Amino acid sequence: MGLTLINPALYQRAEKLAQEQSTAITDILNVALRQYFWELDRRKIAEESACYRQQHSQLCDQYLGYYIAMHNGEVVDHDKDFKQLHARVQQHWPDTAVMITLVTKQAMPTLERRGFRME
Repeated sequence: MGLTLINPALYQRAEKLAQEQSTAITDILNVALRQYFWELDRRKIAEESACYRQQHSQLCDQYLGYYIAMHNGEVVDHDKDFKQLHARVQQHWPDTAVMITLVTKQAMPTLERRGFRME
């Protein structure tokens, strides 16, 4: 059903690659989709990071020393405990890139990307 929606030229190219690599076409398509979604997530986190930098002084006033979860440019949750915040974010937004960072006096956070691994 879903494969009939793929552009025929792209599907033929994927079939050829699958044959060359002696693998199933579904493996090729799954890897391609995983990489596509990873890139979308990477871009979203970069956008959230820009929002963080723009709002840094206000965020410091309210959340200094807390981990915040940022989604669509807004703080959607915060906590002193990273693991608890991360668990809530995973529960509420399981398939969405949400930036989690510690609010520090420095505007440029060190980003740690967790949960977006290529397999």
